[in-house]
Amino acid sequence: MPESLKVVILTGQDSPLTCSIVSTLAHLPEAQVAGIMIDSGRVSVKARLRKLRRNVRRQGWSYLWFRWCGAITDWLERLAAGVVPKSEVSTLFAAAFPGQALTLDQLGMLHRIPVFRVDNLNSAIAAEILRRLTPDLGVVIGTRILKRSTFSVPRIGCLNLHLGKVPQYRGMPPGFWELYDGYLSAGVTVHLVDDGLDTGDIVAEETLSVHDRDTPETLKRRLEARGREVLVQSVVALAHGVVTPKAQPAGRWPVRTAPTRRERKELARRLPAMRERQAIWMHALKTAYYLLLYYAGLPSLFRTVRRIRGKSRACILLYHRVNDLADDPLTTDVRRFAEHMMVLRKSYAMVPSSVLVAKVCGGQMFQTNAVTIHFDDCYRDVFVNARPVLGALAAPATLFVSSGYVGTQRRFPHDESGPWIFENLHPEEVRELIACGFEVGSHTVNHVDLGQVSDDTAATELTQSKRDLEAMTGRPVTLFSFPFGRETNIRPGVTALVRQAGYRAMFSAHGGYVTRASDPFDLPRVGASGDTRPLDLIMEIEGLSLGALRRRWRRAWWFCKKPSASRSPERTPSPQPDDARLIREEEMT
Repeated sequence: MPESLKVVILTGQDSPLTCSIVSTLAHLPEAQVAGIMIDSGRVSVKARLRKLRRNVRRQGWSYLWFRWCGAITDWLERLAAGVVPKSEVSTLFAAAFPGQALTLDQLGMLHRIPVFRVDNLNSAIAAEILRRLTPDLGVVIGTRILKRSTFSVPRIGCLNLHLGKVPQYRGMPPGFWELYDGYLSAGVTVHLVDDGLDTGDIVAEETLSVHDRDTPETLKRRLEARGREVLVQSVVALAHGVVTPKAQPAGRWPVRTAPTRRERKELARRLPAMRERQAIWMHALKTAYYLLLYYAGLPSLFRTVRRIRGKSRACILLYHRVNDLADDPLTTDVRRFAEHMMVLRKSYAMVPSSVLVAKVCGGQMFQTNAVTIHFDDCYRDVFVNARPVLGALAAPATLFVSSGYVGTQRRFPHDESGPWIFENLHPEEVRELIACGFEVGSHTVNHVDLGQVSDDTAATELTQSKRDLEAMTGRPVTLFSFPFGRETNIRPGVTALVRQAGYRAMFSAHGGYVTRASDPFDLPRVGASGDTRPLDLIMEIEGLSLGALRRRWRRAWWFCKKPSASRSPERTPSPQPDDARLIREEEMT
């Protein structure tokens, strides 16, 4: 029988990776988590000044401007995060996912594990706490460099999870330098802690291929997912006594440090898949603008004015995936999705698509704050991650399914060149979503661009998908979501085919809002992703975001350019990016 190791977690970050590792170890028969020690990360003023001086020498005086902008941005981000209190999100998360936790404190309460917060894991107080816990093994996740007085206390020693190959990629940050150096592979290493930086004996290691569409963030997430598994396997192997640590290759190896701004720009230039973020000062200005509008009460004022004028409208929010793996415009992480739903539940009326379509067809006035939730394609994480959150809030949603992907391992065209493989829904899961309050609509059979195929092919895609879904669910399918959804895709002939196939409404993805004067066969939607903060979401719904203002300007420009005989105020003009890039384009200036 393997022994049960008494494990203490030593960490400096309350991250999803740390919580996942602790939760997994807490359920292992080979491990007993005796405590969690969290380093507050406090650094002395002298050490801060020394680091600042070193960076100025390395990057020049412009680094001071960069740091000042960063400090202002961090302060504004903390204000923006106050839109949704963390306690409310934690309560929702606990209701949606019983047995899971967002923070280490919640994990401690859930599994009755003592949590200790210390100023410095290398302090005498931390060492004394560690000795009293009498651990067999320490598990180190994202801390400062530990001294011997700390890492030597556990009987076996301390294991460190390093998201990189050693000895080639000691140091940090994970994933960046492999891409910068043009390596075709990256790795994760679990090693014993010693006096050096990532120099201890190797317990386990794994190699991952670098994908041509990887960015530092996507590669880091892949390394974290694999590193979690390797670390847990290492703890089990130590408990069974079947692992022998091996020394790292001798020689002088470089220690990687944080890249300079110039190096980051160079990598962004070389990687076509690396999305450019807004300049730090522009992001700060945008956040300040949104905060000013929010705390001045303009969102509420705009809703009141629209109600008085009889021009209330609805906003349809478009999601695709809800998971903590990918980092792209189609993915929303689980915590951010929960934040979005909390904002919507508190400030808006969440209505089903069928109700929205009925009001449009009847020319009826909307509630002043109506919002509808849509999911396109048929990703299984909607069932796994989005359904529990929506169920905890009793919130309705609509899933638009590409019927040819249900129950298969097919990958959507926009996923084929990516590093992740996402599961598709199974028929029984689609039916269970309906039982949970979801509505189901069609998204063609094969997710084809109906604007680029023949009328016969388009008609087959529309009718076959409708028949497939009705047979699968036992319910009529009357809603259709246009794949890609740009105005350039939605040609008039296809709209007529949608009507002939028996659908009551069609949804696009070129941005805009739904009013009682909207065309039921061109109902616009607004994209949302993990980069959309709750504050951004409110501004987008109220038409105050930079993206909404830009759409309004484009509409005015288009209206002035069109001949008077062909003007139609009911259509949202101007070609827009496809649904995979919509939210990203709207947030860029």
